Amino acid sequence: MSAGAETIRRSKQGVAVRQAIPFVAMKKMIGDHLLASHQQVPAVSVFADLDVDQVLALRKSRFTEEAHKVTLTHILLKAVAEALKACPLLNATLSEAEILVLDEINIGVAVALADGNLIVPVIRNVDHLSVAEIARRSNELAQIALKGKLGLDDVRGGTFTLSNVGSVPGTLWQTPLINPPQSGTLALGRARAAAVVRGGEIVIGQVMGASLTFDHRVISGLPASEFMAHLAELLRNPEPWCA
Repeated sequence: MSAGAETIRRSKQGVAVRQAIPFVAMKKMIGDHLLASHQQVPAVSVFADLDVDQVLALRKSRFTEEAHKVTLTHILLKAVAEALKACPLLNATLSEAEILVLDEINIGVAVALADGNLIVPVIRNVDHLSVAEIARRSNELAQIALKGKLGLDDVRGGTFTLSNVGSVPGTLWQTPLINPPQSGTLALGRARAAAVVRGGEIVIGQVMGASLTFDHRVISGLPASEFMAHLAELLRNPEPWCA
């Protein structure tokens, strides 16, 4: 190399480095937490396509004038809370010698930050909130998160996590990691037009890919699948609970 020539930084594989991104404390903390989840939790995933025609129609007719914008995610948060009431082992945590079924349904909603980090603010007692109240609190927490001003009380106490990757076109679902000490995480994809069978006929409907990852020490495959079936039924018939 000639004198004064720029030194090219290379990775351990000998490949030239374009950019070095600092592994800052927050990213390291998140990474360590997820690594522990991957190594310590016997996680299993189940998948489903959810029929969201009725939910989309209800959102359009019922929430058009809400001061706080109600999205499909906000309605799904309410549906998930209702499903957790029916399937409480997914709203549980494992202690040393006991499975503790929790008396609050506090759902963490994964939020992607501009710097690439991920944070999970928690909406408390979702089962006791209306859809409009869920929307208001969710939007408030998202804005606080994007400003980097979330406090400890905003991110602790979660009993279940919802991750929505539907904002990315073409993403059907993902297999999310569990957020310990929780026992389940639900990831939702994008609502999309697809061929479905109704009344013995093939028609075009709106469906959404969903994947549930659960701690197999706490809950087995059958009740986890029953949770997904219950959630699917709630979405097919949203009138009784979507208020």
